[in-house]
Amino acid sequence: MRAFIGIEASDEVRRALERVRHEFSACSAKVKWVPPENVHLTMKFLGDIGDEMGGKVKAAMAKAAGGGPITFRVDGLGCFPPRGRPRTIWAGGSDGADAIEKLFKKLDRALRRLGFEKERRFVPHLTIGRVKSPKGAEELTPVLERHAGTPFGSCDAADMVLFKSTLTPQGAIYEVVARQAL
Repeated sequence: MRAFIGIEASDEVRRALERVRHEFSACSAKVKWVPPENVHLTMKFLGDIGDEMGGKVKAAMAKAAGGGPITFRVDGLGCFPPRGRPRTIWAGGSDGADAIEKLFKKLDRALRRLGFEKERRFVPHLTIGRVKSPKGAEELTPVLERHAGTPFGSCDAADMVLFKSTLTPQGAIYEVVARQAL
């Protein structure tokens, strides 16, 4: 199964991001928007894993957990890369990002023991769209700049989730495989 570990966004954050997303509709850029129910903070993309590795990943998640629930705020829009033509549009984590980063480091260490590569850099964010073409992409910048510091709400994360991701022509379908209390 194609899998990743993430933290689900709150309904409050999903609604706020959906409202701001409509401001991009005046742009001619072709963007594949993430459906609100799929918005999450990715802790680690795992790629294709089998059932045996899935069990080991669940154990690694349990090993990384233990610090208790994490509350983090989602403030501001940004993009990857940060300069030039945007390819990914995201909302960023702010207050509470230190706790998310600490959890990430523990999870990354536990997953490296299973053979997963160390992440080069972790930037807590929630992807909301992927830019599919350079045509019109420059029109996205004013909206991104206007919302660089906009507060979108907070997330009270009580668990991290192992998701199965199935790619379809209509977009990815996410299924919860396992939850691990923080």
